[in-house]
Amino acid sequence: MEKYYRDVKYYRIISDILENDKFKKMDGYRHHGMTRLDHSLKVSYYAYRIAVKFRLDYVSVARAGLLHDFFLNEDLNEIKQRFSMFFHPYKSLENTCKYFNVNDMEKDIIITHMFPTLPHKVPKYLESWLVSFVDKVIAAGEFYESYARPYAYKLSNLYLMLLIFKG
Repeated sequence: MEKYYRDVKYYRIISDILENDKFKKMDGYRHHGMTRLDHSLKVSYYAYRIAVKFRLDYVSVARAGLLHDFFLNEDLNEIKQRFSMFFHPYKSLENTCKYFNVNDMEKDIIITHMFPTLPHKVPKYLESWLVSFVDKVIAAGEFYESYARPYAYKLSNLYLMLLIFKG
């Protein structure tokens, strides 16, 4: 997490968000095997770096990337928690608009980051596509590290044992 804070330009863009008391609570929720805050920082930072490289609106990308999962479990009822992938963009946008000033691009990034899971929410901006893509790539890596990798190791050991005992 330190590398995000060492990038002074990036940190200046997002510091007001990180200081918000409601936003800080995201550090207490598990998300893809880590905290929702850690996940959001990763998405925000890597999307920001790409946006800078391609001369996109890196400020909107950094801010909306950080806010794309800005919901707490108590923000959703029990049914919506089970199916949060379909509901959380709406709650994230609601929380974002309640606590921060955001532009139209940032709103679009937040509400469309689950495309194509929410096919009726198609990104309008290249920056929205970027955050959605980075979110998918990072989530896939987090799922692998947290859930699949331990089983992959166990399965490979089982496979080796079967090969040894087969012969």
